[in-house]
Amino acid sequence: MKTSPRSGFTLIELLVVMAIMAILMGLLLPAVQKVREAAGRLQCSNNLKQLGLALHSYEGDHHLFPPAYQTANPYADGTAYGIRYGDEYRNGPPGWAWGTLLLPYLEQDNLYRQFRLDLPCWAPENAGAVQTRLKVFLCPSASGGSEGFVVQQEGADVRHGVPLVRGDGTPIVFAHSHYVTNAGIHQPWGRATAYCYDYDLPEPIPANNNLSARIDGPFYRNAKMSVGRISDGLSNTVFLGEHSSVLSNKTWVGVVPGAVTPPRLDLRPWPSENNGAGCLVGVHSGPDTHDHPQVIIHAPNNPFGHTDEMYAEHPGGANVLFGDGSVRFISQYINPNTWVALSTRDGGEAIHGDY
Repeated sequence: MKTSPRSGFTLIELLVVMAIMAILMGLLLPAVQKVREAAGRLQCSNNLKQLGLALHSYEGDHHLFPPAYQTANPYADGTAYGIRYGDEYRNGPPGWAWGTLLLPYLEQDNLYRQFRLDLPCWAPENAGAVQTRLKVFLCPSASGGSEGFVVQQEGADVRHGVPLVRGDGTPIVFAHSHYVTNAGIHQPWGRATAYCYDYDLPEPIPANNNLSARIDGPFYRNAKMSVGRISDGLSNTVFLGEHSSVLSNKTWVGVVPGAVTPPRLDLRPWPSENNGAGCLVGVHSGPDTHDHPQVIIHAPNNPFGHTDEMYAEHPGGANVLFGDGSVRFISQYINPNTWVALSTRDGGEAIHGDY
């Protein structure tokens, strides 16, 4: 009696099928990654648009844009919950930053009511609320973390900090933000102490022929920034931009005196942390007068990898919010002088070229 042959695949046939599937997956994977990145970039752009609407709603109520962060009395020295204030940059309580002030305009009224704004942002009473993860402050493409981070103080070397703890020994943990404010050309956290009481005063730099360093962006500590003070025009002035947590940790919550932002990705041979606490919420474009005679301009995604530059993990550049509420994708190859012009609020510069 004849038996019917067994149906099935031979080993060679299986290997051929697997090879074909591997080739197809190899062809499809880049396309899937491109679609995923396009979706992430779009979501990131939408986040910035929401933040732009919130900024203008805040300005409509207060006739001023929110400051980068607040210090009630820069002349005061003391200790609050184990944190000494009146540091060399004259930071102090309450420390609340732009993101906290915008919460009522981001449909986060319930969260906003959980904050004790009469207390420092690092007070134990605020410890739960300040760790709240909010998607509007997070870019889906950022790979360095989005679940919050321990605020750091100066460490044993220039690359690493150590936890900044309260008097009871508990670390201060803040929620992440992948978006930061623009301070302009000069870094507020680079000023001499005598010029850290009032950031609206120009600082003469003896090492650079006494040229003045002025905080010329729209966001800095205790700024009272009206539309009228942005004479370059809202459409020509950068307000917010991306800063991926793969580069350094930033927050929307607030600023703690003595805090630093250690570099998590620094491509220079001489990496350094940024002191001054204000860099927890802001960046600047350069060229800072303090850095002369070197001319250091860091446009978005500059390979310098500094902790006070805008930086995104989108290929080719970063999303940036302008003062008129528009969001534009800025190429990492933007003319450096164009980026400087866009970063000032009242420089009167002519904008050249595409960006």
